[in-house]
Parts: sequence; structure tokens; C-alpha cells
Amino acid sequence: MNYRLLMTAATLISVLSASCSLMGSGASRELRMTGSPDVPGAEGTATVSTTDDGNTKIDLVVKHLAPPENVNAGATVYVVWVTDSEYGAEPHNLGALKVDSDLNGRITAVTNMRSFELFVTAEPSQSTTMPTGTPLLKTNVVMESINEN
Repeated sequence: MNYRLLMTAATLISVLSASCSLMGSGASRELRMTGSPDVPGAEGTATVSTTDDGNTKIDLVVKHLAPPENVNAGATVYVVWVTDSEYGAEPHNLGALKVDSDLNGRITAVTNMRSFELFVTAEPSQSTTMPTGTPLLKTNVVMESINEN
């Protein structure tokens, strides 16, 4: 085999290997959230990445999300949830998604889950422990496994 071709192939394999390692530890991915007919104009994007300690960081940005009381009677806040539906786990409240007067909102949260459903509901309180509203924006997150060196 030609030496130059062999060196090119080795370099390419090294670059691809480094790229795969980055995807597992720190590189971010942007996921579009699916909207419910209850909030037809709403848009959501979740940017997910792996933290240094192996958790999943979520940066959620929403646009055109009507005030919660317009979506569900008695609702005062949007709550962001994660759940591992594959194992039947209870949903976990990540916190309140504050929506400003321009109908835009943002929240950053961290979870130890690596594969989960991320969703937003309109709730009467930000401290609720179980979702009472229907998911208004949602997406599935599957993080790459972390490569041990």
C-alpha cells in the first residue's frame, strides 16, 4: 500500500475518532420541540450537552408561548419536565419557564438522565410535583454514551 495513502487514512481515522469523543462529552445538539394544537404558534428549541461530570445540560428557549392562564384555567406558570418513559419513571420538575411580555422564555437546567422525554406544561404552581396539564411542547433526548479513556 502507498505510504502517503496509509498516512492519509490514519489521519482521517484520528480526526473522526476525536470527533466522536467530543460528541460524547461536551458537544451540544439542538433539538426542535413539537408543539401541541393548544399552542399553535409556539416554538421551542432545546440545546443539550454533556457536563464534565456526565450529566445532561438543557438550554431551553421558547417563542410565541401564550401566557399560561390562556392555555389552562388556573395555570400561572409553565413547568419544564423530564421523564424516562421507557422505565415508567415519574416525571421530574426541572423548574419554571418564565415567559416575558414578548411571549419568549428561557431556562437552563441539568439532569442526570441520558435518555428522556423533555416537555413543558402549564401548571398552577412552579412547585408542583406531578404534571396536571397536557404537554404543550415536547421532544425526546438521547445522549451519546460517554467514552472512558
